[in-house]
Amino acid sequence: MMNHQRAAQAMTADCLCFRARRVSRAITRMYDDALRPLSIQATQLTLLNAVAMHGERGATMARLAEILAMDATTLSRALKPLETAGLLQMLRLETDRRVRLALLTEAGGRCVDSALPLWTQAHARVVAALGDEAALDLRDRFDHVSAAAARAVSAAAP
Repeated sequence: MMNHQRAAQAMTADCLCFRARRVSRAITRMYDDALRPLSIQATQLTLLNAVAMHGERGATMARLAEILAMDATTLSRALKPLETAGLLQMLRLETDRRVRLALLTEAGGRCVDSALPLWTQAHARVVAALGDEAALDLRDRFDHVSAAAARAVSAAAP
């Protein structure tokens, strides 16, 4: 067997990242299928929801990055198509021009509203596939892992 095959087997045998990415793609595909009539993807709806949760005051890029566990550069790139589509508006904070705010536009609000019944159907399919108890347990474990990972990253920061 070639060295790279052994290395790949060693890494994927116990790799949590490999499994998390695989699960994420499988679940995302189910939500993407449901959201197709709106021409948005689940990852985009996640971004819109993170902004929408902050209401009319908008959300700073720093806060969104924290909520979504994304670095600022990746977040900016992910928000750009939503801004281009007119679903988000990016502004500068009046009191500190260095701070960027993301605001949901009226079109963005309508998109989130329209997504709810489609999301509900997709979510029901995911829960049915997993079972109610397993879905609830998985959600709680995801929250626990996200918090633990955030603490680990903070502790490792210089």
